[in-house]
Amino acid sequence: MGLAKLNVWVSETDDPCAVSNRTWFVTIYDCDGKVLRWCRRRYFVVPARCGHVEIELPPGCYRVSAVWGFRPIPGGLWGNHFTDSAIVQARCGETVCVRLFNPSLHRCGRIFLHAVANLQKQRVINKEVAQPLEEAVHRLLALAPRPIRAFELDKLEEIEAQIAEQKDELKEDEEQAADP
Repeated sequence: MGLAKLNVWVSETDDPCAVSNRTWFVTIYDCDGKVLRWCRRRYFVVPARCGHVEIELPPGCYRVSAVWGFRPIPGGLWGNHFTDSAIVQARCGETVCVRLFNPSLHRCGRIFLHAVANLQKQRVINKEVAQPLEEAVHRLLALAPRPIRAFELDKLEEIEAQIAEQKDELKEDEEQAADP
């Protein structure tokens, strides 16, 4: 028994099955959302060359994410600088693997647009606030190359419809249970 080993792999942009060839910088957060500190080490922007790094750490539950950096990229490469996060349970003496998905700019933009629309429906923001945000994101997405794999796009409406359908079914079940 002893330390846990965490193998972090970062996907290629918009390709969950391929490993990135670039250097990413992995950060590990504790359950309070703070960067993990242990034994005089801070687990912050740890280089993951060619999309991989193996890290020894104390057993525990962690949130892991990565970023590739903020320098301009020659040639105007479009990409997302942040991966999705993953929650990992690292156990004593065990090796845990996690793959961080690097979503496309289109997915992030679509999620943001969906959030703005929902805030407007909930009357948290008004049309005057929402409209310029939506227009700017739509202009940006029109300039960016479409993702290679379309699985990331156009699923939000499908998910929302499925949730609405399930809510209707749950409401019917509750009504039937209330009737003697």
